[in-house]
Amino acid sequence: LLLYLVTELGWLALVGVLAVGALMIYQHTLVKPNDLSRMNAAFFTTNAMVSVILLVTFGGAVFASKL
Repeated sequence: LLLYLVTELGWLALVGVLAVGALMIYQHTLVKPNDLSRMNAAFFTTNAMVSVILLVTFGGAVFASKL
């Protein structure tokens, strides 16, 4: 959320930050202390999605701010 406030890129960046926050919550619900079988899905898959979401939303926000 601080990244959104510092950059002042508009609503598209805010959507990206909120989506990443939701993914972080989802990531932490996948792995249980007694069952680590979903560790790869929790770590690698969701972090890849975070990267793509931030690239698209912040990239789009920067592009839109230049118009």
